[in-house]
Amino acid sequence: MSNKILRSLIMFFILMGLIITPSFAAAPDSYESGFQIRNLSSTADAAVDIKYYDSAGNIELSVTDSVAPDSTNTYFPLPDSLPNGFEGSVVISSSEAVASMSNVVGKNTSGNPISYASYSAFFSGTPSVSVPLLMKDNFGYNTSISVQNTGTSPTDITVNYSDGTTNTVTNVAASSSAKFDQATETHSASVFSANITGSGDAPLAAVVMEVGTDTLFSYGGFGSGSTELVMPLVNENNYGYFTGIQIQNQGSSPTEVTVSYTPGEGMPGTACTEKRSIAANSATIFAQNVFTTSTDPTTLISTNCVRGQTFVGSGSVTANSASQNLVAVVNQLNIPSKKGAAYMGFNPTSGNEKVVLPLIMDRNYGYFTSWSIANVGGATITASDLSCLVTGQDKNGSAVSKTFKPSQDISVGGSWTLVHSGIIADGFVGGATCTGPSGASLVGAVNQLATSSIDSFLVYEGFSVAP
Repeated sequence: MSNKILRSLIMFFILMGLIITPSFAAAPDSYESGFQIRNLSSTADAAVDIKYYDSAGNIELSVTDSVAPDSTNTYFPLPDSLPNGFEGSVVISSSEAVASMSNVVGKNTSGNPISYASYSAFFSGTPSVSVPLLMKDNFGYNTSISVQNTGTSPTDITVNYSDGTTNTVTNVAASSSAKFDQATETHSASVFSANITGSGDAPLAAVVMEVGTDTLFSYGGFGSGSTELVMPLVNENNYGYFTGIQIQNQGSSPTEVTVSYTPGEGMPGTACTEKRSIAANSATIFAQNVFTTSTDPTTLISTNCVRGQTFVGSGSVTANSASQNLVAVVNQLNIPSKKGAAYMGFNPTSGNEKVVLPLIMDRNYGYFTSWSIANVGGATITASDLSCLVTGQDKNGSAVSKTFKPSQDISVGGSWTLVHSGIIADGFVGGATCTGPSGASLVGAVNQLATSSIDSFLVYEGFSVAP
């Protein structure tokens, strides 16, 4: 088999039937995962090989399958042949380029879903991984990190936290993962960040779970940073939703960072900026406090954002005084509705002409999606030059293929948000591929949402790829 994608890596929080010891009353008692694989080829089937690894690095199950061109396969629930209580990781190999993401379900003691989270798979590991937002007993929130050894030999994995704490797990087998639970570690701060390394510069990939009393978040660790960042979806005072952007300074010098906020095409809000100081090897929160009426931390230098105003758009780092490498995680939260989700900020140089979105839904058991596609290039994209091909099946299993275009041009730094409820097909499940003009630079993120009394809100990052 020709591995055009090399390997797509998924950290699995399957934990089917596994009871954890929560540090607060209403957190999930067990977790279950599923994932989607989308074939990026429009002409050839993708022959995929899916291997499930346990914590010791053993292959518990190997499955082969085929994904049709421009199509998405769903793997949920997972095979019954996996052992009950399985906790591990997955490696996907393919004959064609593919993209994958995973949804995580938090369940109560009765096995009923109470919260959801989502994250995107990794194409490869890196010797160093940064995680901008970690918590211990932060208003009921705790985090954990699952770190996968993506190399071919065992490695010792060390987490160096910004509050001075260090933790190491030794002899982690190839393709297996180690878990670091901040609730059981000793920390001097309630909110902090970390850098993760493996012995011998072993390549690693990491996923963070943020667990609250009634909300669940997940995001991937960063293998590298950038002096600039793009956050394609920022929600403020929007039907109860607000956004916090945790930006981590990976460098050894403090820096002053300016984030510029731009309303999406046809969306509410006023363009504005926010400038804050970020200490070396530390993280600072942006967005949340300049749009809401919360007490602002002392890191604020200046802002002209309108507190209390509804804003739906994007954010980008437009100044970085010491040119330090930065990474960011974006949390969106609606406290009254008990809904929260996180996604990773983008390095604008990672943008490309095409954005692949492995999971798109319309009225799927109450769930629907919306995408936000941001223009991180140097020229305005005309509405006619950007199109998104959505393919999948409706509730009756009938094939669906539709193309969508923005109604307005997308300016530099601007974004296009489209809600899919009621516009694709009843019960639709599939994926999308969005393509811009030659030389365009696009990034994107997808919201998943259902109207319910539980945390039914998830976000994942799209994959920017060459055409």
